[in-house]
Amino acid sequence: MPLQDLYHDVVRDALRQDGWRITHTALQLKARAESSAGELWEGPWLVAEKDERKVAVAVNSFVGRSSPADIIQTWRQLGLSRPQLHAMDSDRVVYLAVRQATYSACFGGTEGDLLLEKEHMQLIVFDPRAEVIVQWVPRF
Repeated sequence: MPLQDLYHDVVRDALRQDGWRITHTALQLKARAESSAGELWEGPWLVAEKDERKVAVAVNSFVGRSSPADIIQTWRQLGLSRPQLHAMDSDRVVYLAVRQATYSACFGGTEGDLLLEKEHMQLIVFDPRAEVIVQWVPRF
């Protein structure tokens, strides 16, 4: 079983604080036979519900020097997992949780907004010290 990210529990607690009900804390998807190593997201998923909304959240701390390309690569890995997630629940929306510092460094400014839009990225931006969700991208 792959290890959970350094901030997995922080994001779980931040979701709870934001009113989300956590239904799975470490959902693992099985790799498809046709997938090559490193192609799919290997970490556990947080699965949560609030009102009529349902999310599957992958947490990646991106500690060190991360670039937008690193985040985009991870987002694309998550995209390959969407069919499995949607087979389980077609209403579930995939999000990638990133630290506020990572978001600011990689997506601050107009170019960052354009990149997020081009890649159709859905992010949860969190503050690891305060253990709160700072922003949903795009906003709910």
